[in-house]
Amino acid sequence: MSRPRSRTTAFALLLSTLLSGCAQGPLRLQYLWRSDENLSYYVDKASAIEYPTEPEEILPRDPNLFNRPRRLTDLDETEPWGISLHECVRRALSDSAIVLDDASFGSPSNPIFSRPAQVASTLDHAIQNTGFLFGNRGPEAALADFDAAFTTSLTWGRDEVPQNAGSFGIPSGASQVSETFAWQTSLEKPLANGGTLTLQGTTNYDGNNRPVSGGQLFPSSYNGLVQFEMRQPLLAGAGTEFTRIAGPASQTLRGVSGVSQGVLISRINGDISLTQFEQSVQSLVRDVHRVYWDLNLFLRLYESEKESFKELLEYYNRVRDRRESTVASKSAEARIAEAKARLAGSLADVLQREQRLRRLCHLPLSDGKFLYPTDQPTEALLEPAWESSLQEALAHRVELRRQKWEIKSLELQLRAARSLTRPRLDFVSQYRVNGLGDALLGNQDSQLDTFLGNLAGGQNTGWSVGFQMSAPLGFRLARIQERNYELRLRKARVVLGEQERDISYELATTMLEMERWYSLASDTIPRMRASREHVEFQESRLIGDSFQAQINSANFEALLNAKIQARDAEQAYLQSIIEYNKSLVDWKFRKGTLLRDNEIYLAEGNWHPEAYNTAMKRSVDRTHAKDKHKFRTIPMEFVGGPAPNSFESLNPDGRPSTPGVLRNATPGVGPAEAVPAIPENMEPAPVPPMSDEPLPPVIPDGGSEGNITRISNSQLIFPPISSEEGEKGDDSGRVRL
Repeated sequence: MSRPRSRTTAFALLLSTLLSGCAQGPLRLQYLWRSDENLSYYVDKASAIEYPTEPEEILPRDPNLFNRPRRLTDLDETEPWGISLHECVRRALSDSAIVLDDASFGSPSNPIFSRPAQVASTLDHAIQNTGFLFGNRGPEAALADFDAAFTTSLTWGRDEVPQNAGSFGIPSGASQVSETFAWQTSLEKPLANGGTLTLQGTTNYDGNNRPVSGGQLFPSSYNGLVQFEMRQPLLAGAGTEFTRIAGPASQTLRGVSGVSQGVLISRINGDISLTQFEQSVQSLVRDVHRVYWDLNLFLRLYESEKESFKELLEYYNRVRDRRESTVASKSAEARIAEAKARLAGSLADVLQREQRLRRLCHLPLSDGKFLYPTDQPTEALLEPAWESSLQEALAHRVELRRQKWEIKSLELQLRAARSLTRPRLDFVSQYRVNGLGDALLGNQDSQLDTFLGNLAGGQNTGWSVGFQMSAPLGFRLARIQERNYELRLRKARVVLGEQERDISYELATTMLEMERWYSLASDTIPRMRASREHVEFQESRLIGDSFQAQINSANFEALLNAKIQARDAEQAYLQSIIEYNKSLVDWKFRKGTLLRDNEIYLAEGNWHPEAYNTAMKRSVDRTHAKDKHKFRTIPMEFVGGPAPNSFESLNPDGRPSTPGVLRNATPGVGPAEAVPAIPENMEPAPVPPMSDEPLPPVIPDGGSEGNITRISNSQLIFPPISSEEGEKGDDSGRVRL
């Protein structure tokens, strides 16, 4: 009765499997028949350009994006907002997780649109640390190679074989029925020294309908074993040094990846990602400085154009009613039309720079306010010492630090590659306990009747000790790999030398630009004085206290030309001073001290709450651990200390999130909770005209000051903004940069 029932059950399962697709309803994709109407699916659907569905989680769109941008004709509706350079830098660094730049704005190759995945952000280091793809793994993924691996397989089967000729006590025409059961379980743990520990258990069951013969103890039986194995490499891939660099040798994909990425290489990749983020932050701070001074310049140029336009209108109004001044009035009208066009263009330049500054500071496109720089450019000469500037550049440039990390990574990988040029020789030892029984477990008269009881008794044991060796003849692949790493390391060191040479040339060019613009500003001062004297002379000839009865068109044209020359001289001086201040910023950027001079430091954000518990547990383990004096337990050093722009360079006693640590690290600066809010409205200060007096004395190198700013991947910590912004002088004539 059992056989027809089992066949009915099997037939029902097969039928339900075949009919499961029919229960799902009609499919969207139809088969092609003779009718051409079915081809419309591929034309209308498969070849269509469509938008994806809305993602489940999306940041809310900024409602200020829909505000109408500012135009040239509605400036009367705006409210001036005086803003300092320090506040601009603060807003640029603290109000967004994306690090913007000004050079790529408006370009078709803007990475925001062309390469959004490669845009610098505060999340890049966390993404690198959590990387799991081969070639871009983080430390956690590298440590996962040492996690214990548990595998198990369970198989149960029944087989009925009809017998043509009787055998084993089964008559002809009958079926031999056998039932099998197999259960295999293993637990494998890689070790830090390259070895592997494996605990393996096997349980097999064999039951059949053969009659019990004289040589068979049980009609059905369980048998299996529990085995412990230890494998330790002795040559290739042996030792903790190789394992820390390339991970366990058994998991290295030779021929595909070469030396794998262990914990050390993954850690270095994280440091390299930090250098890329730091370089992006430096570029952002530099762009904020440059755009800020550009806005200051264009505002001053706009004021100059406006004053020139007013004076031309005044001259025109005094001569237009005279009959004999037709030529002069026409000339004045032409100059007024030119001045009006220049005034509109200058205003457009101002609005463009103001919008670019808003973009970098993450301010709304239009909020009814107009950004107004309150800091004034310095007019003092800075003469840096070449030797100290070059030493600072070689010590602080983040590009050099990144290349040195690349060299250190290649040096470590070369060590691991040299280890693979030796034969693979493993010491292998095994110990096993075997078992047999009629039942898996239960209360039996004899211990041999139960498999687990016989196995637990440990009466049937076995062991083996030996060596396994494998070596490709000639080691061609391993030696090519070693040679490749040697060449790559050689190239990296040569590149480092060329980077240092280029840095010296960049620094020299920047210092030359500083001298050039300051020299142009100094040479423009006599030009400004001569132009003003020329204007006064022409006015005295043509327009005095009593206006002349006859207008000399030649003299009037000379007066207009004198005013244009005076305007051009003043604008040339303004441009030279602003370019000189921009070159000072570029000089700090080329030295690699721009963040440090602005006292901006990179710091790690708060940890996950579970990380603190794990760190405490590891600290307790290290405290109560015992030293192994016969083994080398101290790993090799590959970190030289904190970078100059890191928060650790201040030697703090805690993290930035610890209350009071900032005050202890830098006197006068409290925690983030003590920083007052920035006022939304600041009284705009009128832009004072630059002086044409002789330029101030020289600033010695290193005499600059700044406000303290700290950047983190989760927060920025700033001091209160001083009420006195801009450039301040003292009795010695020293000016703050």
